[in-house]
Amino acid sequence: MSAPPQLAVWEFAGLYLTYWCNSRCAFCYVRGGPDRGEEMSVATAVRLWRELEEHARQHGAKMRVHLAGGEPFGDWTRLVAVLRAARDAGLAPVEKIETNAGWATDDGLTRARLELLDALGMERLVISCDVFHQEFVALECVQRCVRCAREVLGRGRVIVRWWDFFQQPIDTRALTREQREAAFRAALQQHPDRLTGRAAEQVAPLLPGQPAEAYRGQDCAAELLGSRHVHIDALGNIFPGTCSGIILGQAGPQTGCSVGAVWQRLATDWRAQPVVAALVAGGSYDLLPVARKLGYGELPAGYASKCHLCAHIRQFLFERRVWPECIGPPACYAP
Repeated sequence: MSAPPQLAVWEFAGLYLTYWCNSRCAFCYVRGGPDRGEEMSVATAVRLWRELEEHARQHGAKMRVHLAGGEPFGDWTRLVAVLRAARDAGLAPVEKIETNAGWATDDGLTRARLELLDALGMERLVISCDVFHQEFVALECVQRCVRCAREVLGRGRVIVRWWDFFQQPIDTRALTREQREAAFRAALQQHPDRLTGRAAEQVAPLLPGQPAEAYRGQDCAAELLGSRHVHIDALGNIFPGTCSGIILGQAGPQTGCSVGAVWQRLATDWRAQPVVAALVAGGSYDLLPVARKLGYGELPAGYASKCHLCAHIRQFLFERRVWPECIGPPACYAP
């Protein structure tokens, strides 16, 4: 009999500085948008950063923290304040900062911001560039950001996601609905990715579907327990790296738990977390019995992936307040 899966030590963590974003991408797994908020304070960011480093150190590992959102550049003053406070607290430099580059509206502003981030120790800049983001962000902003970042930081410290789209971009805003949907399908064939959050609603239906039965037995032990990557939002909700909306635990004064304490509790008895237990045992298909008892009906067109099935069931359970300590926060399930 094989040994039960064990929880990996967390070594990579992204801090969601906000759910706010100037874009509302169809593929956003945290449902970012201009009407979102939930901003992380400087003090909270530094506390979580410190606790993450302590957790990794206690297990003989090294923590690498990145800053994400939403759009972390949406509040430039706060972003800089977080980096300065982390530096002053003796924390390791930020591994990377993610951005859609919508703020890069002229060369002077762009270079000045990148030079300051470089001085504050940012190791890499990750710039989103794809058919989804370019519905909202002018390509010239992305091009300017990439050019200036390479000049300021060096080519090796600038990552474009995705480079092939950057080289051969599509003006998504000029497409008809049919052309847009075809472009979305082609993008996912080229770069398969998670179908959670808004993507489960707006993108997954464009792809071929299979009945829920097709995903029976496709467990998520690797994604939930084997991954060394987590994300944390302003409320201290800790999510698996690719599964925002599944709360592994909450770190902060409201629970009295540190990041390390959340990890230890989960490592000791992850079976007590009903969503994690079901997904580790049998994947999203194992969430169906609870949902069916409450009236859940399967999508007639089926599901594009096990993640699509999971996201659709969790949305149903969230709306009925089932396991609110595990399925949340509202920001991850809002329209």
